[in-house]
Amino acid sequence: MADVQGDESRNDGKRTMGSMGGERSMGGAFLEAAMDEARLAKKSRQAMLEHVGSGKYSAEDFARADPGDWKHTTSRDDFTAAEVQIGKRCHGFHLELLRHQGPTPVSSHYVLTHYDVPVLDPATHAVQVRGHVHRELELTLSSVRRRESITTPVLMACAGIGRSQQQKRFWTHAPWGPDAIGCALWTGCSLADLLREVGVREGAKKVIFTGADKGVEGNRVQHFQRCLSIEEAMKGHVLVCWAMNGEDLSPAHGAPIRLIVPGWYGMASVKWLTSIEVTADASWWGYQMDAYSFKRTAEDPNAVPLTQLAVRALMAPPGFPDFVSRTRVVPPGVQEIVGKAWAGAAGLDRVEFSSDNGETWERAELEEKNGPFGWAAWKAKWNALEGETAVLCCRAFDCQGRGQDRLGTEIFNYASFGCTQPQQVYCRVDARIDTPGADIDLTSEQKAAKTALLQESGLSVEHAQALYQAPGSQ
Repeated sequence: MADVQGDESRNDGKRTMGSMGGERSMGGAFLEAAMDEARLAKKSRQAMLEHVGSGKYSAEDFARADPGDWKHTTSRDDFTAAEVQIGKRCHGFHLELLRHQGPTPVSSHYVLTHYDVPVLDPATHAVQVRGHVHRELELTLSSVRRRESITTPVLMACAGIGRSQQQKRFWTHAPWGPDAIGCALWTGCSLADLLREVGVREGAKKVIFTGADKGVEGNRVQHFQRCLSIEEAMKGHVLVCWAMNGEDLSPAHGAPIRLIVPGWYGMASVKWLTSIEVTADASWWGYQMDAYSFKRTAEDPNAVPLTQLAVRALMAPPGFPDFVSRTRVVPPGVQEIVGKAWAGAAGLDRVEFSSDNGETWERAELEEKNGPFGWAAWKAKWNALEGETAVLCCRAFDCQGRGQDRLGTEIFNYASFGCTQPQQVYCRVDARIDTPGADIDLTSEQKAAKTALLQESGLSVEHAQALYQAPGSQ
């Protein structure tokens, strides 16, 4: 499968084309939905902060509430075998590609797969559109390709992004760093148009999306299922997709047909769609709806569902990496630091950059987003001094007044969702990096990977945390 590397910096969804269905202007419903989603993003963030924000609930509060639960220690390297196994089945984005324009290549877009990857025959597979509708419909790949379509960049992020930055973790899941992202070009037809075509009956409350992937989770046999309210489904921005970066979907990314919910965390975008079911049951709340919530404890009656993406910035790590520790070795001189920032549907106000582990910040140069639900490029300068050890950080703020969490260990929620602590990139400045065959001793950084060897490594706790607390940052 070929990856599209062309410049999509102004593909904002206003003028798009499906390969068979023809062009469609999305200047109306799609952009109106984006504006509404931007307003809701602030409310979503506020609801989360009120429930599990800093000072509202802590790991110590949890330990008192549920003293018998399985617990991790607070060691940086305390990943269970189960977490490592999940991590091997999933992969994050290659942060060095933040240097490049164009959509995220398919091979570098993050992937989280709960169960097995279904291999469905695109010639025979069909999505059943059914339930509380006037006319049921069978949606094949050929029929969805014939519909009017939109192609638009969508920044996607896993709900567990940055999970490893929360040191006190109590729920076994993928040990993500900040790299659980991707911003590809997605092609699909409007879910709202599809629902209007089948005729949603009076009293409809929700739309349930079921994937072909099946397994056991929460001790329950299930297909992966999510739902949207009928109002969310009818806004006009949700897409039933068949292509990624101009090519048919790959098996790992949901072939042959999947859902894309722009501006939401990735769990809402159900892969390998088998059915779209409208229901009048307002109480439907599947396992994946409950699991993907901000919780204080495993059984939290006041859990806050994850919905809109938080605001965040990431940088491409400068210099060159050590294979073992991922320490970045940078030549001395003025370095241009580049990256991307996003805020779901919200506009970006600014990005800030720090070269002293967040002690001081300076404003970066920020470009426009590449689409209503995409990301924006930014850049800053850093004067790297020979012999220096530096920790670089970046953070973003959006036009809705949202910012990122502060660096620290006080942030806690049961499933370690939605972390927005700034990315940290540990750098050693050494001119020898420009000389092939030169020796650069990184034994200290390599030893510090193990908490038990930290003291003899000579690295400070602060530097070791910056280097290893969030795998995928470097």
